[in-house]
Amino acid sequence: MPTTVVIADDHAFTVAGISSALTQMAGFDVVGTASNGIDAIMLIKKHRPDCAVLDLTMPGANGLEVFIEARRWSPQTRVAIVTGNPSPTIFAQLAEAGVDGIFLKNASPEDICAGMRDIASGRRVIASEIERAIKAGRDAAGLTTREIEVLHSIARGLSNPQIAEALGVSPKTVDSHRTTLMRKMGVHSTATLLVRALRDGLIDI
Repeated sequence: MPTTVVIADDHAFTVAGISSALTQMAGFDVVGTASNGIDAIMLIKKHRPDCAVLDLTMPGANGLEVFIEARRWSPQTRVAIVTGNPSPTIFAQLAEAGVDGIFLKNASPEDICAGMRDIASGRRVIASEIERAIKAGRDAAGLTTREIEVLHSIARGLSNPQIAEALGVSPKTVDSHRTTLMRKMGVHSTATLLVRALRDGLIDI
């Protein structure tokens, strides 16, 4: 039986390139492609593929959100995320969420195909340079995983009560994390916090 794959990216050229590269490998069958996160979730729910290759930044739902939904509807689907943003924080968030592979968009088709073969066989593929970037980013930022989660929630425009509900903590705890974030990053307002986080690659616009 071939390894079934769903590909989602809002750039048609990227979808075509990945699809062509995978279908040229023996044992892979691309069963669906999508240009946004919502359609990607629907395709994964419909086909329950062996693997999915997802862009990180897509309309409707980003790659991480699609991954989380895929775990609900098709837990056996192994997911690789492709991103053009070499942010250590983004890498760390993806790795901690449990994605099966992380690729940069500037990786060669051969590297992505080889990685997908490893992922399909049950291995996790995170390149050594990505792992080094994750460690360096944590050391530089000095932020905890929960503080990074709060930072990303702030960047999405969520209020303290909304963040608290999403993370399963109290609004007071969220406010404490927000205060600590500002202190660690040397800022005094939410606007400057987000500007600093974007400049340092801690969030993806």
